[in-house]
Amino acid sequence: MAGFFDDLRRAARDRRTLLCVGLDPDPERIPDGAPGALRHCLEVVRRTADHVCCYKPNAAFWEQYGPDGWQALFELRAQIPDGIPVILDGKRGDVGNTMRAYARAAFEALDADAVTASPYLGADALQELTAYAERGVYVLCRSSNPGASDLQHLEAGGRPLYLHVAELALRVGGRGNVGLVVGATAPEEMGAVRAASPLPFLVPGVGAQGGDLERALRAAWNGDEASCLVAVGRTVLYARDPEREAIALKERTRRVLAGV
Repeated sequence: MAGFFDDLRRAARDRRTLLCVGLDPDPERIPDGAPGALRHCLEVVRRTADHVCCYKPNAAFWEQYGPDGWQALFELRAQIPDGIPVILDGKRGDVGNTMRAYARAAFEALDADAVTASPYLGADALQELTAYAERGVYVLCRSSNPGASDLQHLEAGGRPLYLHVAELALRVGGRGNVGLVVGATAPEEMGAVRAASPLPFLVPGVGAQGGDLERALRAAWNGDEASCLVAVGRTVLYARDPEREAIALKERTRRVLAGV
């Protein structure tokens, strides 16, 4: 059975892109509540679908609208074109029975192709998600925010915690459906994770967060079309011309990879 990463690779090859666009509506920037958010995001999808290999709605941005937001998220998922995988960015992490509920919500109710997950509760919690062999799980490893070093860089056994997370993800990834979230704002740490792990990376932080696209690509890319999924949000979502912005990022990525 083909799984998430197979679908992602196919989409990346077909569209010649590594770009993943976050669909995270801000009610302060988009009028008319959940219906307005849905209209805006569907227009972004319509204008960028030929230039991305994945979409990534963050659950919180839809939950903030209440029940209407959940309904809009389900409608958004239903209207994303076939052949483009969808990651539900929820960063879920809890005890086993709760993780089973999270898995059902993401994979069965919403029909997301992948989710993001917190590793803090350990292997047993993650395995409730990885049990869905045809779906993907991106484990938070080294995040893109300024506070990442507060915990993720703490040493344990002579190595920073984020490298232990990379090792944990390898252990629970026996079905071939696990990747790592590694932020573009930390290219040196990304290089260390890549040296320790062959898993696919989801790379947030390019654009509004100031991550360096070129350095991130050089640190993460290993020749696998799924190895460096470049996640951008506001840069495309609020662009005057989302298609032009997506094409520009796609072409920048291709130019860098041509020299790797």
